[in-house]
Amino acid sequence: MLGMDPKTMWGSGNYAAVAERISQAGELVNERSGLEPGMDVLDVGCGTGNATIPAARDGARVTGLDLSPELLAIARERASDAMVEVEWVEGDAQELPFEDASFDRVTSTFGHMFAPDHNRTADEMLRVCRPGGTIATACWTPEGSIGRMFRTIAELVPLPPGGTPPILWGTEEHQRELLGDGKFERAELEWEDESVESYARFMLESFGPLLNAREALAEREGELDESFRAFLARENLNDDGTLRFRGEYLLAVIPR
Repeated sequence: MLGMDPKTMWGSGNYAAVAERISQAGELVNERSGLEPGMDVLDVGCGTGNATIPAARDGARVTGLDLSPELLAIARERASDAMVEVEWVEGDAQELPFEDASFDRVTSTFGHMFAPDHNRTADEMLRVCRPGGTIATACWTPEGSIGRMFRTIAELVPLPPGGTPPILWGTEEHQRELLGDGKFERAELEWEDESVESYARFMLESFGPLLNAREALAEREGELDESFRAFLARENLNDDGTLRFRGEYLLAVIPR
């Protein structure tokens, strides 16, 4: 089964609305990275600028890189509204278009983890980070609800042969192997909605990986819809008809 290419996938739906619900993780990544005014910062897989714009607001010289021109267009608009300057670059985390040792801080909030080749992505992030700098990332953990969501999708639409699960980035072992040792902590985001059904509909219409899975399944897309609703019902912490669930992520701060 073939789905969309990554650039099309992340530009489809309404990822900006999804991103709004995870914005506080970007600010925590910046804080834990030790970001200071005047630093050169690269945000890899920046999306609509959840970490990029706050870093610029804090006085850093910031570059945001993303594969999706649609998301970068939204990010530019948001930066303009926030009255901050950011250099926005369309590019691939696996082949960063920057010189060696260009940045004091290299960050990624649920961005780089979706690049297919983990080794190349890690090597590139290490390459562009200055000695004495820091790489700081937030990645969904396999044990958390978002890890379970991706397994739900993978049961119906398996990864391509040789593909590495993005969720591996949410383990300390994988991070140490690829980027080196550092400080690791677990944090959570919480989502609420008026019902399982309303949140399921929002995500199935907005989130690129789910849209991709539906396209790959074609006439079997109803199976994904059913599985996703069942997943949300299992994760739901409320029993009054509304929805509340939490997603755990790994926050890694790795010195160079």
